[in-house]
Amino acid sequence: MTELFIPVPTGSVAAAGQMPPPKRRKPDKAPATPIQSNSRESVSARNNGSTSTAPVYHKQSRKGRTSRLRTAKKNKDLNGAIIKDQEYLDFLEWLKNMGCPRTKLTLAEFSNTGRGMMATKDIKAGEVIVQVPERNLVTMKSLQSTYGARIARFGKKVNSHMIIALHIALLVQAPERSGWLPYLRMLPKKFDTMPVRYPSELLELLPQNAQVHVKKQKAKIEADYNITLDFLQTNADLLTRPLQYEEYEWAWLVVNTRCIYLDAKNQSAADNIALAPMLDFLNHTHDAKTEGAFCTKTKSYQIKTLLPYKKGEQVFINYGPHDNCFILVEYGFVTPNNPYNYVTVDNDFMQLSIPGESAAAKKDKLELLDMAGYHGDYVLHRNDVSFRLLAGMRLRLVNPFNKSSVATQLAIAQWHNVVNGELDQISPENERLVPIHIERLCDEILALAKKNLGILARKKTTFTVMHLQQVWIEARDIILSIIDKIHRKEEL
Repeated sequence: MTELFIPVPTGSVAAAGQMPPPKRRKPDKAPATPIQSNSRESVSARNNGSTSTAPVYHKQSRKGRTSRLRTAKKNKDLNGAIIKDQEYLDFLEWLKNMGCPRTKLTLAEFSNTGRGMMATKDIKAGEVIVQVPERNLVTMKSLQSTYGARIARFGKKVNSHMIIALHIALLVQAPERSGWLPYLRMLPKKFDTMPVRYPSELLELLPQNAQVHVKKQKAKIEADYNITLDFLQTNADLLTRPLQYEEYEWAWLVVNTRCIYLDAKNQSAADNIALAPMLDFLNHTHDAKTEGAFCTKTKSYQIKTLLPYKKGEQVFINYGPHDNCFILVEYGFVTPNNPYNYVTVDNDFMQLSIPGESAAAKKDKLELLDMAGYHGDYVLHRNDVSFRLLAGMRLRLVNPFNKSSVATQLAIAQWHNVVNGELDQISPENERLVPIHIERLCDEILALAKKNLGILARKKTTFTVMHLQQVWIEARDIILSIIDKIHRKEEL
């Protein structure tokens, strides 16, 4: 096996260039409560009946949750219990040798979020909480010496996610030689709380939009794996053994759940991500206020908190304004009281039967919605119906609908004026019917939420089941808030 390049410890030459702040960070989370699962511990002991293949890269198995909690209780400090197991101590020593500055943070076990970072001293607003030296960031650029020429010879399109995932998988195949064993030991052993790892009977219980998201993610992993296999056909010297799909999927999820975007202005760039050891222990909350930037003076990527913390409190980072369905699919957990939650009703809107609407008329209306830019992305927020849904419903309720008739053309013109804000309504009757059919749509979703919650209540309690229950409880509550608003005859 060819010796792999690893970002090197203190005293080495750092990669050139600056790295702008991230907009969205991707940590992995293993659930600790029915609501939130921001834990950094291995999820292998938490998921019953799992048959997934987890990578094995050290001789001694990681201590279980009970053992860690027992140890943590001996080091209890205010809101959390400090963790001082050997793996974490080895990781801290590794960070020190790699040149990472000391911080006011330590790993701890919290009752509501599982593993996270605790303040060991008071932290002021504006203070840097984590610094990751540039040489410790795993990026496409830092891996150029190992893969650059090989990629150029390969001739096919690859991206940083694909290559960093391959790199992590190869490190796991030969961890003792890599120099990164302490970090590898701190990574999750499994990702069974990620919907992409759900068995089919649980995948079917996700909301429809989340199912679509999972299928796209699964297809992406499979496509990246196939390209990686093609790449390895001519670079077999990198391997110690054939790369199995389960190994690559695990590594892909490590990157997906833990990486940061180096350039907030260019999140879509394929080569814009990095793994940042230590930073990825910070858990998410939607109300955390932080800033990330590369400091040219210290040659490190820094996270600064804009909120103060007291000694013993958990210190958080914010991944961005995402609803729980997105967070569950991307990170494998959900958060309590998430203000960004919503219910997508695209399929329900499409399947809704409108009295007097022919199949041809429905097709014409959907084409018109598409041309006007109002087809799909129909959502319900707590106490709020999206304007797009109202626009779509108003057009669906234009009946009779015959594009060749003068009356229909007038109604279409009035609909455009309503969308543009020039009129309040197409007609009083049209406006009267809108809340009636919004409620019909809500009733369908409410029935589905109750059905799925009933199914989940009969299943063995696991973190995955609790996540799904939380998602459907939130959907149910949002729907009930809209129905209540309609019954109170409030404006939608």
